[in-house]
Amino acid sequence: MLRRTPSPMRFLPRASLLLWLALGAPSLLSAATYQVDSARSKVEILVIRGGLLGFLGHDHEIVSCKLTGTIDYSPSSTASLGADVSLPANSLTVVDPQVPPEERREVQSTMRGEQVLDTARYPEIHFTSTGTSPTRDPTQVLVSGDLSLHGMVKKIAFPVRFLPSPGTIRVAGTAKVLQTDFGIQPIRIAGGTVRIKNLVEVHFTLTARGGPDGAR
Repeated sequence: MLRRTPSPMRFLPRASLLLWLALGAPSLLSAATYQVDSARSKVEILVIRGGLLGFLGHDHEIVSCKLTGTIDYSPSSTASLGADVSLPANSLTVVDPQVPPEERREVQSTMRGEQVLDTARYPEIHFTSTGTSPTRDPTQVLVSGDLSLHGMVKKIAFPVRFLPSPGTIRVAGTAKVLQTDFGIQPIRIAGGTVRIKNLVEVHFTLTARGGPDGAR
């Protein structure tokens, strides 16, 4: 089962966080384009088993730390976040801690092969935001955009928490994606009695740096 990386926002009591935002924490950053720091960014994908005999299978935890791209930010609005982020499809690695290494390699080979991601034909996964809007939670914005996966582009939307500090933006969130929206048929074995659910959860944390204060 996926052990989610705690968002940095969780370490602040909610009341303190709301006060922090109300006092103008976004002014810690200037309007700029911030570069994603791959060493401090991660995508974790949870693929869940299903079917009548789903208990015989495994949930799968898949990770990539090869994200690149930019985050655009303007302090004029808490909803002013933009993103253009990519990762190599073959950087996605199965890390199921309770599965033998040989089985992990087999799952990973299937995931990268023609039956699922087909990374030879579609080497990149790419997301570009097209808009943001506020939510009822002042610590979040709703990001919408285009996800390019498996040779198809679909619109998705998901909430994002953000934590600015001098020269640095950290964002964290979860997007839910249907494999069939991108032409991927969930793996089924034993006549479908053991299968992978169509819906997958994509958990991400991104750190982006910009300007002299954000230089490494």
